[in-house]
Amino acid sequence: MNSFQRINLKRRLVVMYAVIILPLMIISLYLMYELNVFCRSYDAIVHNVTHANEYNLEFKNEFDSVMYQMVARSLTKNEVEASVGMKDPDTLISDAEKAFESLSSTTSSGQARDKIASIKKLLGTLRKRMEDINDSIDSEGSYDENMERLDTDIRILTQLIQERISEYIYFESESMEQIRRQMDEQRLRVMNVTIVAIIIALIASVLFYMLISRSITEPVANLELKLLQAQINPHFLYNTLDNIIWLAEDGRKEEVEDITSSLSTFFRTTLSGGRDFIRISEELSHIEAYLHIQRQRYRDILSYRIDVPDELRDYLIIKMTLQPVVENALYHGIKNKRGGGMITISGREEGNYVYLTVMDEGMGMDEERLSYLKGVIAGEIKPSADNAGFGMSNVAERMRLNYGNRCGINVRSEHGAGTEVEIFIPKSKDKINKADKNEQKL
Repeated sequence: MNSFQRINLKRRLVVMYAVIILPLMIISLYLMYELNVFCRSYDAIVHNVTHANEYNLEFKNEFDSVMYQMVARSLTKNEVEASVGMKDPDTLISDAEKAFESLSSTTSSGQARDKIASIKKLLGTLRKRMEDINDSIDSEGSYDENMERLDTDIRILTQLIQERISEYIYFESESMEQIRRQMDEQRLRVMNVTIVAIIIALIASVLFYMLISRSITEPVANLELKLLQAQINPHFLYNTLDNIIWLAEDGRKEEVEDITSSLSTFFRTTLSGGRDFIRISEELSHIEAYLHIQRQRYRDILSYRIDVPDELRDYLIIKMTLQPVVENALYHGIKNKRGGGMITISGREEGNYVYLTVMDEGMGMDEERLSYLKGVIAGEIKPSADNAGFGMSNVAERMRLNYGNRCGINVRSEHGAGTEVEIFIPKSKDKINKADKNEQKL
């Protein structure tokens, strides 16, 4: 998987996380908002009921008491506070009017608001009856008449106000029950929506998982297919078979056997029993078979030399690492140079690394082409549609996947002078995969 595919995979993972997380976040925010609305409504009703209940318990007794003191002692409303230390009745009515006006703005029930309107009217009537008694006291009216007014007007009105307050509390408390039922209903709705959202998120995550898995497996399979196509080039195979047929028709039996043997070695190493890692000696046999076959075709322009010390040949290498490099050297180097040239494969060890070098005496590359190839190898540039540089890109990506940063490919080239590709990998003689072990058991 190259860098472009990794970026695409990261984007798909971000989308998958968004598909899972965003609906749950939206539901959580909506639930918090609804809960806040219900809590504020519930708190407002509790406040209203508590405040109204205070008036229900205190207003009648306090107002009746202050009016009795006014009548019994013949005190006007302006004298009662100074004489008996009680609030004057005008202030009591004004405070009540303000309180119920405030309750009206936060009351949710229409019936409760109707009761507040009735209470305000009764308070207005109460003020008039209080003023009648106050005027009578001020003009030294009859004590008995004022006592009768106290009993028939004041106490009846305060009783009615108390009843209306009780009725207001009843209807407002009923609103509390309605809100509680709404909260239960909303809770069920939220639960249902949450379940549906989770199901949708799970389905979406499964679909995205399948999509992402396919985006991983399909490109890998296509890397593999293109790699095999690049290494077992149909033209190479057809030309080899045509060459074998031509030699057979010409009666050149020994050369037919030679090429057929090399082709068999080439395919045997390509398959390698399903192994990913093979010995460097096997990789070199694969390259020698490939070059030997190509030498039969390009006899006049191609020569080669393999010069890798024996002490390096037991180290492990990823299968078909060198072949794409050698193929590039032949097709993009030697073939394009008049007079041909030599391909040399050499090796050395330095510290914990093995260095394998493929050098050709071909056309080489200019700075632009060399920069492009280095970008392809680094995974920073996508290989072009004509597969130019694909084999090298494939080799580099497979090395990164298996070795991480403990490997690399260095390319040096000069136009008209040739190209040198150096591959370095960590030394290893013990990394034998499952297919190796199965083959050993057989």
